Amino acid sequence: MKRLLKDFLYGFLTVALVLSFGHFARAASKKVIKLGCAISFTGAQSRSGKLYRDAYDMAVEQINKNGGVKVGMETYQLKIVYYDDKSDSTESSKLVEKLISEDKVNFLLGPYSSGITIPDSLVSQRYKVPMIEGGGASGKIFSRGNKYIFGTLPPAGQYFKSTLEMLKTFSPAPKTIAILYSDDKFDVSVAEGTDKLAKEMGFDVVLYEKYAEHATDFNSMLTKIKALKTDVVLLAGHTEESLNFTQQAKELNVSPKLISMTVGPSEADFRKSLGKDAEYIYGVASWSTQMNFKGFLFKDSQEFVKLFKAKFNYDPDYHNASGIADVAIFKDAIERAGTLDREKVRAAIAATNLSTIYGNVEFSENGQIKGTSVVLQILGGEIYQVFPNGAKKPVYPFPSWKMR
Repeated sequence: MKRLLKDFLYGFLTVALVLSFGHFARAASKKVIKLGCAISFTGAQSRSGKLYRDAYDMAVEQINKNGGVKVGMETYQLKIVYYDDKSDSTESSKLVEKLISEDKVNFLLGPYSSGITIPDSLVSQRYKVPMIEGGGASGKIFSRGNKYIFGTLPPAGQYFKSTLEMLKTFSPAPKTIAILYSDDKFDVSVAEGTDKLAKEMGFDVVLYEKYAEHATDFNSMLTKIKALKTDVVLLAGHTEESLNFTQQAKELNVSPKLISMTVGPSEADFRKSLGKDAEYIYGVASWSTQMNFKGFLFKDSQEFVKLFKAKFNYDPDYHNASGIADVAIFKDAIERAGTLDREKVRAAIAATNLSTIYGNVEFSENGQIKGTSVVLQILGGEIYQVFPNGAKKPVYPFPSWKMR
């Protein structure tokens, strides 16, 4: 009896070990495509950095649970290797080099902000590793003949074009404009392009002034805006600067007919931080939650919005949608190339013509997406597309702070 029990236990353990070994062998044999990403977990750009990380992670999760990436006859899972660049461009470029040389990533996802994307893209060019980024729009990223960088944000110089076009539809149309911009690669590009467009369209640019990146004091500029009785203020900056500007405009009771910002209004955190003081502020974006495009990873934009909000408990904005598109483009390009060869995948990315929840993605010869921005406005605590083809009509002029 003891012998039978011993034989049974031996046989059971043998089968268990074989099954366990088979399980671990299968797990170990899973093929993985590694995407490397140095992005801001901490520092001045961490708010927006989180938006991209959430999007990248959701896209990878969606791909992996739906069969992964097909490369010829093989199936791969996606994995992202992250590092915190601490919102520092020098740190970021070092980390990108580490991702390539030490972590042996296959391809690269971009950081947040043009100032960080520029040096990172130079590393990708030096090592000939394709990078897709949705966090930098400055023309300086795409004017260097770098064939390994691809961006899903429209040209920075065109960001306020739709806003200026909308202003022309108002009766009476505003006449005077102040353009304020941060000493940052993206914001400088926005300001230069906006100044040129505004003058071509017949507006009088009465104030064109640069402020230090991460500025906290806008009192001097606001005093000038008030003295000039400026109709429209266009602010090119990042979220923290937009928050500071709004709070100080209220404190000084500076109420132009319209205030619009490149970054901030589309973000749920901006609206939450300011509460009622965010009301009526305009923004620009390459995508809004009112849009509905057929998807590649998701059925359509509205399914994505619903799933994203359920997962992260905030409404997605164009940063999130752009990040989803970045990962989707890699899956599509790799599958079309049928290989992980970087040169062949790079060529496939350049030839992209893909319907995503972010819209149709095609790249210009310089690697930047073909597209433009829409006008958004905060109304009733929510963000709406108001031009062109707006979900709601734009509220103009901007009610004064004291009249709210």
